[in-house]
Amino acid sequence: MTDWSQIETWDRSYYLHNTQAKSEHQFAAVDRQDGNYIVLADGTRLLDFQSQLISDSLGHRNPGVYDEIRRAMDRYGHVFFGMANEYRARAAKLVIEDILGSSSPHWAGRMRVLASGTEAVENAITMARLFTGRQVVLTQSHSFHGLTVGATMLRGYRNNVTPADSPDAVRDVPGFPTAGYIPVPAPERQDWSGNDILPSLAATEAMIRAVGPENIAAIITEPMLGAGGLPAHKDYLPGIFELSRKYGFLWIDDEVLCGFGRLGEWFGYQLSPGIHPDIMAVGKSINGSSMPVGAVIASTEISEFIEGARWWSGSTWDGHPIVCASIVGALETMLRENLLSQVRSRGAYLKDKLDDLASRHPCVGHVGGHGLFYAVDMVKGDGTPIIAEDRWTGFTGDLSQHPNNIVAGECAKRGIFLGGFVPNTIKVGPPFTITEEEIDTALAAFDEALTVVDNTYC
Repeated sequence: MTDWSQIETWDRSYYLHNTQAKSEHQFAAVDRQDGNYIVLADGTRLLDFQSQLISDSLGHRNPGVYDEIRRAMDRYGHVFFGMANEYRARAAKLVIEDILGSSSPHWAGRMRVLASGTEAVENAITMARLFTGRQVVLTQSHSFHGLTVGATMLRGYRNNVTPADSPDAVRDVPGFPTAGYIPVPAPERQDWSGNDILPSLAATEAMIRAVGPENIAAIITEPMLGAGGLPAHKDYLPGIFELSRKYGFLWIDDEVLCGFGRLGEWFGYQLSPGIHPDIMAVGKSINGSSMPVGAVIASTEISEFIEGARWWSGSTWDGHPIVCASIVGALETMLRENLLSQVRSRGAYLKDKLDDLASRHPCVGHVGGHGLFYAVDMVKGDGTPIIAEDRWTGFTGDLSQHPNNIVAGECAKRGIFLGGFVPNTIKVGPPFTITEEEIDTALAAFDEALTVVDNTYC
């Protein structure tokens, strides 16, 4: 029997926590996870309606994934990247041939398996710079690509600290912005109603010309901004693709959050027919976050450039056989059970229910997304963001009064794990294994939580 009082003492005394200051830290211990549910130490059972970090796409401890991990552990421990293993080869073949092989055009060449999505982004940036011989990387405002020194320079939600004695201040990692990283405007939302070229694309092209395309290695984008919960207008990614071709730089597609089915296609860029990236960073749903994972996928041309060279790179855990086994288990499960079809059908059901909530709650200003990932933006009665900084937030001040945290608290009281990252937005992203009955249960709690926001801010 676990002594949770002792565990809390050790956790509070010895673990180095993130996001919450010591005075704010809440000890929410997880005793176990089953299917779509998280069971806390006090016995509370939470329906995970956010896939934790829009990451646990196959629910928790999915048998198809964990059975493959167990089989791998009977044969393997750690195999360093200088030697091959069965699961590394099987995982790469599944992605490049079985999943991307049917895409048109057939652009993908090779994949490297890493230990995190952040590492995937770091590798993608490095590959783009090595291949082009250029330094500058363009990045979207409000985007999120990781928190290490390179990835955190991609202007969005980056590594910073709010000191204990200055709750309204933000201290960035010294050196921001690092030379070579230039932010471009975030995309317009799905409901932008203009008739001309998207303003974000026009501004991005002007910046490209000002910087000089001969200096630009790549632009990195997300198909739907994950941390910021921002679904882009349908013209945005095709526009980015066209700009990259017009001016001769690479397009890096960060699919760490949206890839492997989250938006109803294997990858988010496939929502726009006829386009493809040069390099793609993936993670999370490649194995349902059953183990720490990331991967980078490069075009055939870039793959052969790298493969033909001596690229002195890598980390101890690249291509780890147990991690690769989790990829094999997850992707074979998705293919066998045709989970993409389920994401689309459950996603359509969820979207209808969210639209109904929006029609009844004045605090809901916008609902957007695809598949099983929707962003619900909350507003005041006059339609303006409740927290004025909105997606420009520095996460300062009294965060308990941010509407995303109000919703999270109200939903938790009702047995639902649901919240958001930026202050005015709820990220609805249940596992692919969610049922219609569970959707109804979760949205009943969300309905009541939105009533609290209505009464507080509208």
